[in-house]
Amino acid sequence: MTTTKPRMKLAHFIPQVCKLRAEGRTLQEIGDHLHLSRQRIHQVIKGAKRLEDIQAEWGFSFSIRTYNVLHRLAVRSKDEALSLYRSGHIHPNAVTGFGWVSYKEICDWLEVPMLKKRPKEPRLCPHCGKDI
Repeated sequence: MTTTKPRMKLAHFIPQVCKLRAEGRTLQEIGDHLHLSRQRIHQVIKGAKRLEDIQAEWGFSFSIRTYNVLHRLAVRSKDEALSLYRSGHIHPNAVTGFGWVSYKEICDWLEVPMLKKRPKEPRLCPHCGKDI
């Protein structure tokens, strides 16, 4: 029977790795200290840099998954995101990888309540253009 090592979240290690790296330790020394490979330490540092870039771009600390959701939705600004939220286009399952955790992050950023159901778009009469 083969046992696999449980997967560790990258964000869990960022503070420790950054602190040790600032002390001047090598990737191998940090890996030995945390019982991780040198490659995994490199991935943690690369992930931390990416999170810093996201924070600088958006002014909010989105997860990488939420950042990718915003990219898939082609959102370029907070105003665009708010418009999509109001029209019901920002809601879980709107695009690949968009779940409730990402939805909560986006709602926190937009400072709006999380909606349990997707708002219905008004149906317009094809003849007169009025709401049905």
